[in-house]
Amino acid sequence: MFQSLSRIAGSERVKASDAVLLRRSSLADVGLGRALGSLQKLYPALALSGFGALLIAVFARIMNYEVRRDEQLYVPPASLLDHQNLYVDFFYNHVPYSAYLFRGATWLLGTDHLLFASRLTVFAGWLVFCAAIAWLTMRLTRSRTLAAFLVLAVLTNDMFLSVTGMTATNNFIPLPFAFIGLGLVAVSMIEDKPAIGVIIAAGIFLSVSAGLKASAISFIFPLVAALLLLPASQGFGWRLKYYLLPLAVGGLVGAAPVLFLLAQSPELFLAHIVGFHTGPHVAYWQANQGIASDVAMSIADRIKLAYLVWFSGANLIVLMIALLFAVMATQRSAGAGSQRRQELEAIATITVAGIFTLAFAFLPKPGFPQYYTPPMVCVLLLLILGYRLLQPDQRSTLKPVLVAASVVLVLANLPRLVQHLPKIAEPDAWTVTTAHNAGLTIRQSMAQHGASGPVATLAPIYALEAGLEVYPEFATGQFAYRTAEFTNENLSKYFRSTSPAKVAELFASRPPAAILVGFEEQLEAPMLRYALAHGYVRIDDFKLRDRYGAAVLYVRTDPRR
Repeated sequence: MFQSLSRIAGSERVKASDAVLLRRSSLADVGLGRALGSLQKLYPALALSGFGALLIAVFARIMNYEVRRDEQLYVPPASLLDHQNLYVDFFYNHVPYSAYLFRGATWLLGTDHLLFASRLTVFAGWLVFCAAIAWLTMRLTRSRTLAAFLVLAVLTNDMFLSVTGMTATNNFIPLPFAFIGLGLVAVSMIEDKPAIGVIIAAGIFLSVSAGLKASAISFIFPLVAALLLLPASQGFGWRLKYYLLPLAVGGLVGAAPVLFLLAQSPELFLAHIVGFHTGPHVAYWQANQGIASDVAMSIADRIKLAYLVWFSGANLIVLMIALLFAVMATQRSAGAGSQRRQELEAIATITVAGIFTLAFAFLPKPGFPQYYTPPMVCVLLLLILGYRLLQPDQRSTLKPVLVAASVVLVLANLPRLVQHLPKIAEPDAWTVTTAHNAGLTIRQSMAQHGASGPVATLAPIYALEAGLEVYPEFATGQFAYRTAEFTNENLSKYFRSTSPAKVAELFASRPPAAILVGFEEQLEAPMLRYALAHGYVRIDDFKLRDRYGAAVLYVRTDPRR
């Protein structure tokens, strides 16, 4: 009996203990749930903080990226256009909008820091691109997860974190304009009736993109071809009224400055844009094969280079996600009837544009890595449009995949992104500041020796940063100068340039006040010989080094001193 009572008492104690544990467990669950709920409320703020940190990292990288040879061509117009004209007064072998953009940024900021203003313009292009991706993704899918992944696909992309997106050139800034233009057309195709104003805006954006970089015209041709046939449910007259004519109006508005230059002097304009790239530019690289590792001459080498660009790093992850979307969409996709047809027609249009743009990238000879970046615009758009085709349960299945892919994107490029973050609070140590200060030192050295006049150099940025005069023949770097021997007379008459054999003759008529060399030994040899033969003083305390060498400054001394 006593044993029975003991067992009963023991059982009661166990039950009481279990009840206490259950209460504690319930309280813990409630506490954990509240904590998770509070954390969920913080997700938007945490996400925005994360993206803000990545943008700061990109900004720091742009401001501290080493000065590249191409920038000696693209940045000088930010100063030269104040009193000179493109193509007429100095050589410029690209369409004009990037030159106007950099000049406009310098004027708007009211600064004489040319490299800083130009690179800040490129960073603004990053902001516009990311904002456009986020807006269009939310507009068409309402998926914050997809929007975050696609923005990260740009912010952490090896292709953009190198020369393409870090330097003040025309390689990156056309991309957001092309994305917005194609995106507006895609949105209009999905909706029942396109707004004419939206299509006009699309035409302007696409035309501006081509005005920034001529190869961006590859987006326009396939788009027009597709709109001749699509939407298939409408007649040609309807497509002409709502698509083709508004697109043409927008295109003409966006291209007006280019068309003005072309009409004003077609031979001069085409000599710089077409003649140079199809003649002396190709001949120079054929004669100097092997001097740069990222230059591809043959079609086989260009295909290999494009393969390396596309099937590595962030692009490989993006392509894997695109393939996953395609497989899931073919298995079971949302929508039916006219809505589904409109979405498929939009996908077909962007696909054609992407294929054509990729094929077009192989035409220029030689090929460079940045030539294979434009198709990324179409891939991002296709991911947005493909996601629309998926069922709700398929989207839920994809959510953890997109989150995991986003984490991998960040981790894979974290070392590159944080490389220059420690310098963010030290603007005096930035590359753009160093370049500006080098110009001030040149000006100071000239003043100390009583020298006045133009600076002779193949790196004009450094002189122009201090407002110094440069020779028109070297105002945009070495590109026309180094190809002089490959340029026939019919073409060279349109270029404001000289050749290594004529440097002494040029200096004899107008001696330079200073000569800055140390970047291109062979090309600069005539300048160095002139400096040594005419008693120019070497400034020993002048310190400047970039990826091409250590600069050496020679200054002409006033005999009266």
